[in-house]
Amino acid sequence: MNYRIQELDEFFVVGQDIELTTSQRRNLQISTSFWRQFNINLKTLHLSQSGHWIKYAFMERRQGKLYYFCAIPQTSHIPIGFVSKHIRAHKYMVVEHTGPINQIYQTYGQIYEDILPQSQYVPIKNEFIHFEKYDYRFHWNRDSSIIEIWIPIQDENINNIFE
Repeated sequence: MNYRIQELDEFFVVGQDIELTTSQRRNLQISTSFWRQFNINLKTLHLSQSGHWIKYAFMERRQGKLYYFCAIPQTSHIPIGFVSKHIRAHKYMVVEHTGPINQIYQTYGQIYEDILPQSQYVPIKNEFIHFEKYDYRFHWNRDSSIIEIWIPIQDENINNIFE
């Protein structure tokens, strides 16, 4: 599985979150259902994107609990029921998941069990664990569907400087 390293400037998103469980299977059901509701909320508030749309899903750990935060790029106002988040500039490892959404945990397994341990990079988990970036290439259950997984990283050599 290939990856690229990319720096990304800071950006702002608005979205909604839901608490997840410790079960991958259950979390897939929760996140799929939550996406449907989130998309309905976007349409209701006239925030649907057209053309080259972008959506995000951030995986966050807060106070020992796991949260899934669905978001879109922030516009000029924050709708009621939505939260704004400032995403700081980072260097990222970007991996593309190709295939149906229900196979994404296989890609995550490869990233966290194989790719990251064999690389020179260490994930940074201060703000969030990673985010998924969805665009026109995403199609729920198609084999050709693409989701980009962005993991904030630093070179492992940076840790040695401070030891």
